[in-house]
Amino acid sequence: MSNDESSSESELKGGDKKSFIDEIEEYIKSLLKNYKPQKIAERKVIHDPILGSNIFEPHEIAIIDSPFCQRLRRISQTDVASLVYPSTNHNRLEHSLGVAIIASRILESLKGRQETSQAVTPPACMEVRIAAILHDIGHGIFSHLSEETYQDFPEIELCYSQNPMKFSRDKPHEMIGYLIINSPTFKSFFKDHIIKKYICPDISLDKIANFIIPAGGKDDICGWQADIINGPFDADKFDYLQRDAYFSGLKIGIDLDRFLHCVWLQSLPEEPRQLKIMASGATTLEQILFGKMMLYNTIYHHQKIRAAECAVKGIFEILEAHPDNTEYQIHGRKMRRAIDFLYVTEADLLSLENKAEELKVYIQRFLNRDLFKRALVISANTVVEPEKSPGYQEFKSLVEKPKELKALRQELVEALNREFPIQEI
Repeated sequence: MSNDESSSESELKGGDKKSFIDEIEEYIKSLLKNYKPQKIAERKVIHDPILGSNIFEPHEIAIIDSPFCQRLRRISQTDVASLVYPSTNHNRLEHSLGVAIIASRILESLKGRQETSQAVTPPACMEVRIAAILHDIGHGIFSHLSEETYQDFPEIELCYSQNPMKFSRDKPHEMIGYLIINSPTFKSFFKDHIIKKYICPDISLDKIANFIIPAGGKDDICGWQADIINGPFDADKFDYLQRDAYFSGLKIGIDLDRFLHCVWLQSLPEEPRQLKIMASGATTLEQILFGKMMLYNTIYHHQKIRAAECAVKGIFEILEAHPDNTEYQIHGRKMRRAIDFLYVTEADLLSLENKAEELKVYIQRFLNRDLFKRALVISANTVVEPEKSPGYQEFKSLVEKPKELKALRQELVEALNREFPIQEI
């Protein structure tokens, strides 16, 4: 770790009596409490409905079996999309394994090219595959849905302000994953139960942590490895586009084989190593672009899915309004800190046991798929000359201003004579 990184993390430890770094350390210790890793004797085959049968090495199985990854079984890949597309019940662990499989295929393609084979060393390949397996361990319940709730919490804002060039503001789960991997307890666990047990002395956890954040790609030597995990055409995109489409029943064509024939590694003197794609592979990039457009229009921005997301956010808001009442806590967590979203499961949130009646009503409505109705649409299609309308542009910008958006919702509550609470707006 560089001196800059060390100073940034030491700054995060200042201020409050219990900093975000301290909370992450406690969280990791809680996961490892009473956990006794088993020695994996041999490679294992994992079957995937999209990517077929694939081999994982003993040290990778040991990582997958750890609480950090097993927790991902209980996190929905597409948050609440199953209320509209019933078969979208896949989870973050399935996706993480898929990213590792595709990353491995990219590495094999690069290894087969004479001009870059020397860079694709066994340790480099091991680091990329491990980064792929771990890249989502910072996700909270309902994936990106919970991110929209805690991304403006003070401790997350502090991390951004102290590391503006390192972390992406719209993906705090990457930052949390980075902090988990770089924590002393995680490093100690990894050293004792992975590196020593499976004789992997050349693996660098510092590099692996950097691969899962965008800034990892800025490294001149290892940037190409980061590009495979978090880059313009990374393994993550190739997996979630195919996986989300497959389980929702959408037909999206992504020609991964063509991409693998066209991907190459720029390795020029005095130039950073970067993952590149030949002009003949541009078709695959177009498929990625159109695939994302289709998924966003058809799934992620589907009006009923957005309504279901608003219902869950309403539950979070109710919890936020009663932080000291145990009936408004989830598994003993107040849900006022980002770390709380790692401790609880989606089942914890949606359980009706030991909860206030107000909460039960909202949770039961969600479980019964009694969703909000779309009453008004304000968009470029419903506004005269939207580009010339200051009001429309200001309204559109509210998506990036949660406090102002909440204030507008409160104005609507007052305008409707308080007939509906803010959680229903």
